Amino acid sequence: MTKEELKKMSDDEIKAFIRNTLKFDTSSFRHCDKSLLDIEHLRFEMSGYENKTGDTTLKNQAILNKFAYLGIYDYTYYLFLDFYKGQGSLYMKYWDDDDENIEIDLGGYGTVDIIHEIFKFTIFTDYSTRRRY
Repeated sequence: MTKEELKKMSDDEIKAFIRNTLKFDTSSFRHCDKSLLDIEHLRFEMSGYENKTGDTTLKNQAILNKFAYLGIYDYTYYLFLDFYKGQGSLYMKYWDDDDENIEIDLGGYGTVDIIHEIFKFTIFTDYSTRRRY
């Protein structure tokens, strides 16, 4: 899938693509009903709590990195998520913009909706990207 193909899709089709990308790989599961896992997918850890420092950040970043090939990071100096007690925030700063840092409230959003919002603020914008080649 390319960002150009995604731009032509409806919101529902984009969210289905996100869900499909986040689906569990059930090929290694043996003793379970795999059909039940078809409706499940990876989700951000939103509690803000962790047993070992950095675990939540690593897990959430790994989920977001599944979409890095689309160029979501090419639009920004930085882009990261922070969660505390279920309340999410997206922090970013556009690559070619010297304005203030941007903080976007993601309260009430699930994983799929958060990634869709990140698409809206990155690959679906007209902002310029950094040169990667």
